[in-house]
Amino acid sequence: MAQSKITFIYAYEEENWSTPMALANEFMNQGWECEVVSIGSNRTGQYHDRGINEWLDKKPNSDIVIFLDWGRFDSPLLNKEKLPSAFWVQESGDDPQNFERNFPKADRFNITLSPDADSTNEYKKRGIDAYWFTHFADTAVQFPIDVIEPEYVAVTSRGIGGSQFLDLLTQHGGGTVGNKNGMEAPEHTEFLNKGLMVVQHSRWGEVTRRIFEGMACGKMVLCDRLDKSKKLDELFVDGEDIVYYNDMVDCIEKMNKYSEDKVERDRIAKNGYDKVLKNHTQKQRVDFIIDKYNEWKNSQ
Repeated sequence: MAQSKITFIYAYEEENWSTPMALANEFMNQGWECEVVSIGSNRTGQYHDRGINEWLDKKPNSDIVIFLDWGRFDSPLLNKEKLPSAFWVQESGDDPQNFERNFPKADRFNITLSPDADSTNEYKKRGIDAYWFTHFADTAVQFPIDVIEPEYVAVTSRGIGGSQFLDLLTQHGGGTVGNKNGMEAPEHTEFLNKGLMVVQHSRWGEVTRRIFEGMACGKMVLCDRLDKSKKLDELFVDGEDIVYYNDMVDCIEKMNKYSEDKVERDRIAKNGYDKVLKNHTQKQRVDFIIDKYNEWKNSQ
């Protein structure tokens, strides 16, 4: 039996971690052959479709083609009709902020995956076969490091300038809040492990990746309370798997409370960790894509 093959189309760069890489590694763990077609560089903002054109010229035998983008790139070559024997997937990882850039491409794919519940519903309203595909933790690179002694009450990897809320929290934290970005995967994991907890504040009112990453590192996550339509409270229960705050005062009060209550902090962290490992890792996301591929294949 021939080995199944998946083609990843994205802005590939020399890197030690990315969402496409996490998914590709898991596909390979499950016995799939993987190839990458690059569309340029997110760092330089220079994109092109030369790689897609060269790939199509080779008459590929891919079973799945998955396009992952921040909404910045488009090409008429991104079209399931170019290789109708394959199952084409658009992963719109920067929804909701780039929904209007992602939507015009969606009908050229068999399915669209979105990390945002509201965007998923909007795709469906506009006739797109779309699925809520939340962010996840890559357990190959995000995990607890017990030998690291916490240096901060809370950490966030948004970075100074990335969030006014977190900037203020960091500035007034008196050194108790660590805020750093631009890290490669090993350093990022070490940094998340340096806090008693991970604090997060969404820029777009969205469910962010840092929630899953913090939990995968065994930390209690303190997160802003989102609108019900985002369905975060369907993923994680307040006071059980996660702690939500309403505003700056509430955030600081809960940081202080849980920094002193190790038993409760560890209980919530353990529940979050267990739930992420059960439902929100690279394995579950790859399993979902394969299930949708098999449904499509069986319908042909």
